[in-house]
Amino acid sequence: MYKRIPDKKLIGEEFFKNTKDKHFSILEFWQYGFSNLNSNVLRGALAEFLVENALKDKNDIFVRNPWGDYDVETKDNKKIEVKCSSYIQDWDQNKLSTILFSGLKAKEIYWSEAVKKKSDLKKKDYKADIYILALLDHQESETLDILDIDQWSFYVLTKDRIKEITKDGKSISLSKLNKNNIKPYHFNQLASIVTNI
Repeated sequence: MYKRIPDKKLIGEEFFKNTKDKHFSILEFWQYGFSNLNSNVLRGALAEFLVENALKDKNDIFVRNPWGDYDVETKDNKKIEVKCSSYIQDWDQNKLSTILFSGLKAKEIYWSEAVKKKSDLKKKDYKADIYILALLDHQESETLDILDIDQWSFYVLTKDRIKEITKDGKSISLSKLNKNNIKPYHFNQLASIVTNI
């Protein structure tokens, strides 16, 4: 069996090797591949990063695990799933997007025959204790600044509350959150809210 290579946190100053007279770094790769933070591919990872920073000290944040059953774990072992949505997408739009947070339920994400048999995989279920629904809440493309935390809103729900509101469903809309009087929080409130759940 080939064991998974442990993660190593890069700093951006590492250079690619054996490139003759060409010199390019990890930072340049990040600039090339990950500068458009509002793309649907990256916005979700950015939302996870924001939640990590809201809840933890910088030294307690390591490397994102895209294969986990949940996105963030607190010091007191609360498992948090982060979902993200935005009114403004990374393409031309005739109207703002309808806000929907999907993928609330999932099968076990990480699977390898080296670890377990497929027959051992469970049905789709809620994998986290807490769900943080991150909304890039700004509605004007000319002034959208994804790095401005005041343009974000965060809805925090327990697994039981998500189950109740969605009737054991896989997604939840902003309109359903509003109908159930679920109010958004600012980034600066997340740590105390999660601590008190």
